[in-house]
Amino acid sequence: MENNLQIRSSDYLPEDLIAQILVKLPSKSVAKLIVVSKLWSSIIRSKSFIDLYLERSLTRPCLLFSFHHVNRRFFHSISQEAISEEATPECSYTNTSSFPLSLDTRLPPLSYNVCTPVRGLICCQDLEKVVVSNPSTGQFLVLPKLNTKRKQISRFFGYDPIEDEYKVLCMTVLQVSYDYVVSEEHQVFTLGGTEKKEEATWRMITCKVPHCPATEGICIDGIVYYGAWSFNSKSKGSLIVGFDVRLEEFTLVKLPDGVEIYYSELVNYQRKVALANHSYKGNFELWVLDKQEWSKISVMVPSWKYLFGRDLFRCRGAISSGEFIFTPLLSAWKSVIIIYDRKEEIARRVEIEGMEDRAHHMKVFLDHVECPILF
Repeated sequence: MENNLQIRSSDYLPEDLIAQILVKLPSKSVAKLIVVSKLWSSIIRSKSFIDLYLERSLTRPCLLFSFHHVNRRFFHSISQEAISEEATPECSYTNTSSFPLSLDTRLPPLSYNVCTPVRGLICCQDLEKVVVSNPSTGQFLVLPKLNTKRKQISRFFGYDPIEDEYKVLCMTVLQVSYDYVVSEEHQVFTLGGTEKKEEATWRMITCKVPHCPATEGICIDGIVYYGAWSFNSKSKGSLIVGFDVRLEEFTLVKLPDGVEIYYSELVNYQRKVALANHSYKGNFELWVLDKQEWSKISVMVPSWKYLFGRDLFRCRGAISSGEFIFTPLLSAWKSVIIIYDRKEEIARRVEIEGMEDRAHHMKVFLDHVECPILF
């Protein structure tokens, strides 16, 4: 009798209730539950569920640590809220979850260059291959080979909230002369939206503003920003480039007088693009772009010598609580972060346990969120 009794979740649980239960689970667990039934798989893969899950995740952002260990790329996430509310100079945090980006242990240590996460997904490069990955689930998607014979490639990753599309922007670099370089082939790959996966391919687009990328990018409200060099007579020097993900158009933003890309860090400050110079004895300046106008914020971190010693740190931006985050300037140094609350004028040092021998080529990303998207 019991062997013949089949109980289906859909017999006694409505779909909206199933979704409300699943949305409270870690994304790694959600990914495993697609095998429960066709109904559950349909719910988990639906746009409404993904939007609901991300809406919840956005209220609980994390710090995402990315590093190489034994020729593999690993990720660790730590709740920003936990660090912000509970951290003291004596406290340290550890996270034992790790997600290998690839199981191919033959990959060289420098095979991946990770872009800043966008709504839970990341883009990186494995030699000549471009990869989009979900570090929360461990899944990844290898994109088709770029239509180019050039080896020097810059990659940027963005999201268009209007069309609900992720896009990867790649451009090759052409060396015209010893001191003159410029981006040449500009290609875009679209994920999501109405475009079918089997039809997705790299598309050539036009760039009307000659420039050469000089920094990594950050995506804010559908615009990917990155630092660049321009040799155009009208906008010569260092500047900010804005790539509209939906329109696929480039615009140039002039920097404040005396500010250079080479000496600054491009960061996200309260959903605005900002430039932070490298800190010197606790003093640094933050230039914030708001409606095409720059404003300067001067910051002095107290107890700098006690917290930092002689180490050089860089500002990585500010988390949702408004606190500034500093990480070592050289990625091979000890795995620590400095948190500075400007309102309370309190700074503290947090050591990340378990990463002492894994800090090689470590990167730290702010405001990362868990995402249930499956490839």
